[in-house]
Amino acid sequence: MFQFPPRTTRGVLLGFALSQIGMVVAGVISAIIALNLLAAGRVVGALTFFAVAIALNLLAFLRFKGRRLTEWLPIVVAALVQRGTGQSEYRGGPWAPDASREHMDLPGPAAGYRWVAATAPDGLTKVGLLVHRGERTVTAALTCYGENLILADRDVQTRRLTDWAQLLNILGTDFTDAGLVRWAVTARAVPDTGNRAQRFLADRAVETSSPAYRSLSELTAAAAPAAQRHDVHLSVVFDLSRLSSEVRDGGGTDEALAGAVYERLAGIESAVAEAGVVTGGWLSPRTFAALLRTQFDPDDQETIDLRTNTAEAGVSPRLAGPVAARTVGWTTYEHDSAFSRTLWVAQMPRQPVDATWLTPLYMRTTCRRTVTLVAQPVPSGLAELATRRDKVARAGDEVTKRKLRLVRTAREDAESRAVEQIDREQAAGHVRYRYALMVAVTARTLEGLDQDVHQVKRVLSRAGCEAVVLAGEQDQAFAAAALPLARGLKPMRGWSA
Repeated sequence: MFQFPPRTTRGVLLGFALSQIGMVVAGVISAIIALNLLAAGRVVGALTFFAVAIALNLLAFLRFKGRRLTEWLPIVVAALVQRGTGQSEYRGGPWAPDASREHMDLPGPAAGYRWVAATAPDGLTKVGLLVHRGERTVTAALTCYGENLILADRDVQTRRLTDWAQLLNILGTDFTDAGLVRWAVTARAVPDTGNRAQRFLADRAVETSSPAYRSLSELTAAAAPAAQRHDVHLSVVFDLSRLSSEVRDGGGTDEALAGAVYERLAGIESAVAEAGVVTGGWLSPRTFAALLRTQFDPDDQETIDLRTNTAEAGVSPRLAGPVAARTVGWTTYEHDSAFSRTLWVAQMPRQPVDATWLTPLYMRTTCRRTVTLVAQPVPSGLAELATRRDKVARAGDEVTKRKLRLVRTAREDAESRAVEQIDREQAAGHVRYRYALMVAVTARTLEGLDQDVHQVKRVLSRAGCEAVVLAGEQDQAFAAAALPLARGLKPMRGWSA
């Protein structure tokens, strides 16, 4: 059994964030000005400043859909600026600004990626790398195949969890020193559009004009698939600044960059295999592009699946992006042939859970959805400083509340125990992670999307999670949750971990 720590509510002072304190101070100043104006006989000005004081205090304390109003303010302003400048709509394909072979035409935060192909030592296998020009990172994705953990006995489940914990420590120590900054596990459920018989006939048929072929084609087309296909990928992101010396020694070319990254990818794949996870190799440029393309345009899924075992498997990297995409309202993202809505799991289960606690989300949902867990290992020195800061701050809050005779809630006690638990885990050698869990739901119509989102939220609620729709951020949320790019975490600043 494992218990997730509660999401912290501790702020700068007595649980209040700096923005809240600033709003309250501004409200007090407005109230003082109003009293002075009222004493001077200027009633209209006094009433105006009283209204401002009330509004500032409401902004400081009220919450809406799990967030403080002060947290909503930058989101709303950014969304309004985006729409005012015409950045909420995207036109790709023939209208794309750049259609050269090395660049992809992707919208939003993914617009800075370009392709680099890494060739394996055998000279035949190619790995697709996505280099972000602005963030100076390089991303690759590994195909993984899951095994049935539910039917396994308790010893097997425990062994697999232990192996996974060891893998997390390896990724957070050895490979972090080698330049790894983030990783993400992306699991998507898509309709199994092409059954095996139909795919075999399309791949192997020689004479396609005979009556026998037409009859067999009709039979295989009528055999509709009865289940969903689950695709799992492990995405890793490396910091180019930590690879600069190796790339510079290799000549500073894309080939040198690919060679430096490929050595690390081979080590990660070996570590994943040693953890008991079956791997299918790193995605090539065409298969990586096909994965991105089918996320933007689900109607292409069947066509691309039929080419899986051919020499032309996948799609050209420059065609990975959508032809058109836009933000619809505040909670929906429209892209090519579908609509998507991304949910953020703001609170993990507060009760102890077992290893299969998230199984209902994977197995009992029939909609097209993508579950992404993005994680960032925290350096040991920074993790110790952050833990020490949290313990000192909570001790100070406890003394202050005792002096002011304020009530200490059960949630604050749970958060204090969580800090102690994290401290013990770090002392035992475990790596501390920053993480976020997101679910992107995709449907062909808005009515179907509403139904599917309600279904996913019900499943998450039964699992003990609190999920919220990322209003005003759906374009960025889609890139983080639906695409295997390991995005969606704010950068670490100072001692924040």
